Amino acid sequence: MKSIYLRTLAIVAFLATASSVFAQTGGITSGAIYSIKSKSNSKMLDVTNSSVDNGAAVYSWADARSDAQRWIVKLISKNTYTLTNVGSGKFLHVAATPADSVSIDQFDDSGNDYVKWIITKAGSGVYTLQSAANPKFALNLNAAGTADGTKINLATVAKTDVQKWVFTKEKAQEAAPSLATATKAFNDWYNGYKIEDHKGFWDQAEMMETVLDAYEVTKDPVYKDRFAKLFTNFITNHKEDWMYNKFNDDITWAVLFSVRGYLLTGNKTYLDKAKDQYDKMYKRAFTNSYGGGLIWFETKTSKNACIEGPAAVAACYLAQATGDNTYWDKAVALYSWSKIYLLNPATGKVKDNVDLNKRTGLLRTSNVSFTYNEGTFLGAATMLYKYTKEATYLDEAQKIAQFTRDSIYRGKVMNNEDSGGDLPGFKGIFLRYARMYTVETGKTDLVDWLNLNSKVAYNNRNTYGIIQTKWATRTPEVAPVLKKGFGPSTAVSLFFNTYPLKK
Repeated sequence: MKSIYLRTLAIVAFLATASSVFAQTGGITSGAIYSIKSKSNSKMLDVTNSSVDNGAAVYSWADARSDAQRWIVKLISKNTYTLTNVGSGKFLHVAATPADSVSIDQFDDSGNDYVKWIITKAGSGVYTLQSAANPKFALNLNAAGTADGTKINLATVAKTDVQKWVFTKEKAQEAAPSLATATKAFNDWYNGYKIEDHKGFWDQAEMMETVLDAYEVTKDPVYKDRFAKLFTNFITNHKEDWMYNKFNDDITWAVLFSVRGYLLTGNKTYLDKAKDQYDKMYKRAFTNSYGGGLIWFETKTSKNACIEGPAAVAACYLAQATGDNTYWDKAVALYSWSKIYLLNPATGKVKDNVDLNKRTGLLRTSNVSFTYNEGTFLGAATMLYKYTKEATYLDEAQKIAQFTRDSIYRGKVMNNEDSGGDLPGFKGIFLRYARMYTVETGKTDLVDWLNLNSKVAYNNRNTYGIIQTKWATRTPEVAPVLKKGFGPSTAVSLFFNTYPLKK
């Protein structure tokens, strides 16, 4: 997000000029950006979970080079400064009347001494910070803690290492979403988890779509080459015919990377595979029970959004790729059937599944909603609108988009679906279709929200550059572990699918 980067530079220049009339603490440049490290535990002064909210706690954490760990230091009066967090734009703040153990958080500029700090030199590049509200109390590393997340508070001035802070001048860096941050996140994820060595089915299919996202928005041939290798590996691991897999949605997710691969590269091998496997899947999955739709798993009776939505999208892509309008017919039929049981067109809510209650003989519908189902139905509505020019599809697409933003997340950063299994990889699918919706319809209602998610998620990376699927929570300091790359792929999808979007 280049504009945020440029605004940061402008703020730095302004603060340096505005403060030049006051005497400064030796070694501190007003208006400059600093990382601030505890002399006691060598961890950074950090806003908890890279929050942008007032009242978010400040603690210490390993250096991930996050903007949540960088501060613009501005001279207010002799030796007295404010510290503005680069990531949030909020001030280092004393949360209550200064006293021992009072918490430190971030807050908007109150204009009072609770956001002002007396900075005193305590060695080469080392400083103490006393509260201007009561200089008897200094910024303190609680209980000399060494763990990530150790609380920062006030304590009576003691001039020990727990109250000494190492200031390092930093250059402004780009904030997500940008091409640079997306590329870095991709490489840290792809190489850290050795994605080319994975042998999974549906999770690998979705990670392959993430590679296609990168290629689609950048046209960089490195992603095209990586996809080609991944496709070959997928066939090696899962054979030419995927019908041994009883999950019809798994097959459809793989059809999606195949047909998209063709549309983006022109490689007919990908199209032949997509058409062959889709046709076989559809033939075995379609039943007249409940009036139509596709069975999720062979031998079971449940009809799930995770097959209806992707199958509708895949049919749209196949119609585009082949010129065969019977695929459009399938897409319309699946979407229309889903509006009876799964998609509420008035609200945009997509329910997970419909099934037969064997005890009562009546249909029952799950009320739970997931991001990936919202995403595929957003994609289907967008593609059908573009094909038919019927305003109903556009209206429903907008409702689906806004339901996800406002009802599931209330406009906040996505911070769920982390409980293991398939859930950690769901959000990356939604982002793919959020970009499609924005680009194809010209609707920009999601852009600010997606930018917020990107900014916070990127600032919550760990020192390996990995970002877990809970984007509003700092990623723990754990090295990448093989077979667990699916969840972290969602942030890569977020960055590549968000940075091209403009309001």
